[in-house]
Amino acid sequence: MSADPQLEHWQAQWQRALQLWSDHLQLQEPLWLFDVQAANQAGLTNSFAAIRLTSQRVMVNLQEISQRGLDDYALEVLAHEIGHHVYAPANMTQHLQLLAVIRQALPGSEQLAPLIANLYTDLLINQHLQRHTPCQMDAVYQRLKPTTATALWQLYMRIYERLWQLPPETLTSAPLGSSEEGDAWLGSRIIKVYGKDWLTGASRFATLLLRYLQDDEQAANNAFGVLADTADAGNGHTGTGVPALPAIDVLHPSLDPELSEQTPGTADADDDCSAASATRSAGQALEPQEYYEVLRAAGVDISRHDATVNYYRDAVRPYLLPFPARSTAAPSEPEREGTTLWEPGDDPGEIDWFATLLAGGNPIPGITTHKAVFSLDGTEQPRQQVCDLDLYVDSSGSMPNPQYQLSYPALAGVLLCMSALRAGAQVQVTLWSGARQCLTTDGFIRDETSALRVLTGFFGGSTSFPLKLLRDTYAQPRRTPTQVVVLSDDGVSSMFSDDEEGTPGAEISARTLRHCGGAGHWVLDLPMELDSQTGHPWLQGAYEKMRVGRDQGWQVHRVSGLEPMLTFARRFSRQYYQADDATAQRATRP
Repeated sequence: MSADPQLEHWQAQWQRALQLWSDHLQLQEPLWLFDVQAANQAGLTNSFAAIRLTSQRVMVNLQEISQRGLDDYALEVLAHEIGHHVYAPANMTQHLQLLAVIRQALPGSEQLAPLIANLYTDLLINQHLQRHTPCQMDAVYQRLKPTTATALWQLYMRIYERLWQLPPETLTSAPLGSSEEGDAWLGSRIIKVYGKDWLTGASRFATLLLRYLQDDEQAANNAFGVLADTADAGNGHTGTGVPALPAIDVLHPSLDPELSEQTPGTADADDDCSAASATRSAGQALEPQEYYEVLRAAGVDISRHDATVNYYRDAVRPYLLPFPARSTAAPSEPEREGTTLWEPGDDPGEIDWFATLLAGGNPIPGITTHKAVFSLDGTEQPRQQVCDLDLYVDSSGSMPNPQYQLSYPALAGVLLCMSALRAGAQVQVTLWSGARQCLTTDGFIRDETSALRVLTGFFGGSTSFPLKLLRDTYAQPRRTPTQVVVLSDDGVSSMFSDDEEGTPGAEISARTLRHCGGAGHWVLDLPMELDSQTGHPWLQGAYEKMRVGRDQGWQVHRVSGLEPMLTFARRFSRQYYQADDATAQRATRP
């Protein structure tokens, strides 16, 4: 078949394939690829077809289709790829959930999640197409039957034979042993029972296939490479949106009572394959490290740091409130009272030509020229002035690394920064640890991503407060009132050491409070109150220094553990903003 007739045939089947799922379904026509170079440029290197969830696109390598003898199965191939867009996984959020659930069922073998996700969603889609449409999915797999089959290929094909009630060795190459037959039966039951709740089914399916994949992982990847149509489904995704995971127990399907033979009157769940049916109640949230690995498993090209920024940005959105503002007096509009003589030396732009000509005669500077006189009405209207934010986050070894585990100091810092920026403030963010371990923004900025990249960095060193930066920032009074916030523990006591020039830290601290125009806040994870007597001499010394800071005017917010720092960040906005909570919530809705 020549290229043009082949393309015309596949184009003609596209609309029909869409109608197999819905008469109202609309997707853009597939990207047709005709040679190896075009396929490689599109990222289609192994399979003859693939999807991209972000662009909602289907790609088809027509050259590979011909080489595998699939020219007559355009309807089946296209309907299958459409199924990935409308059924499983249907969208990027559910794809990430699917990969995360499967990874949880594969401790130590998480790298196998993309392959298992692909095989599992293929089963769901093909079961629907074989049972409810004219598609001959069994014929497609007969064309793809390898000369030498791996144990996993044999099991996978036997699951299809059981689902479609095909005689043994229709798709398999040889009879299976009793243990493998039992696994094939369990696999078919998973597809039938969990057709609606397919995230739970994915967990069961992963535990079922694990031993087959561990026996020869590379052989499995090679055997199923031709079917890997969702391997890079997340390509082009920006990495936004952290999926919430449903609460699913990791359980081998042989121990799942739901997979026992059905009682009379119970219908198989695969009769309804709506994508929305995969929705479950929320369970645990992903850690930053898990989130990054799930994105990579989905084919998303993103750095760990960028993924971390997106993780915390999305995590704080439900908590956003307007940032602290204070009322200041603003003059009302000036009112015109009349005119006065314009004299040489006055601004020529002030001449009121209408009044000058109205006086009659030729304009004579200083004699007949007039200018308007304005005055204020004596009243002043209050306005809200947003305070800038100067944030210092402890990144010493006592703090968690925000790129690997949930860090509440980072979470609280992101919430404060995003609230400030949304309200029109500028922020300066500083991450600090030991001497010469200091990362800061380029002064006070309005760039959200730059601020969040600083917040989500990590040092993990000793503790030495960046006194030089504090000294330089508040050498002169700030023009804009500024809230200075420090998120730390007893390490904040290092603020009262001498700086590199020998200036006492207590002097720099006091000047900061005088020149910031707002207030200073310490949010500290401390084992006891500042006025308590500690048994450890070093800790007692740190507490004495912190009491000096409190006496200077620092507002000390003691928290027990790091999690309450997020509570502080929410309360901080409400404390300073002159509006009730309902108004604040309305102001932050998109």
